[in-house]
Amino acid sequence: MANIVELREMSEAKLEEMLENNREEMYNLRFLKASAQLEDYSRIKIVRREIAQLETVLNMRQLAIETAVADEAVASALAGKEWEASARYNYEDSGWQVTFTEGGKELASALVNLNKKRAHSRRQANKTRQSQRVVSAEVAG
Repeated sequence: MANIVELREMSEAKLEEMLENNREEMYNLRFLKASAQLEDYSRIKIVRREIAQLETVLNMRQLAIETAVADEAVASALAGKEWEASARYNYEDSGWQVTFTEGGKELASALVNLNKKRAHSRRQANKTRQSQRVVSAEVAG
């Protein structure tokens, strides 16, 4: 299994394929365990951890895209258009670089820092908006 740096660099299709393979392996390991044929019980823990890492990377990408879309500047650039988004982790800026395209043409991009604290109560959430996690946003002319 790849480490987290390598996972963040992989394509979404590759990550989903790896996730599907690990889920299938987990199913087979559980079946072997139930039938008392499993020899290496530590493999269950390893596969479970790999599944968690893959799901974390996929969910962080999705959250970065949703956070970038919530930004006013990006939302106005995407309004009424059929866009696609891709997110890559940028280690220099410690954030997710989200790029929005339409037919190969870049519409907007945003740098999203998901490590900032989130508000836990409604009162705090009303005071601080989600878009504060967007560090910078650029709209293509």
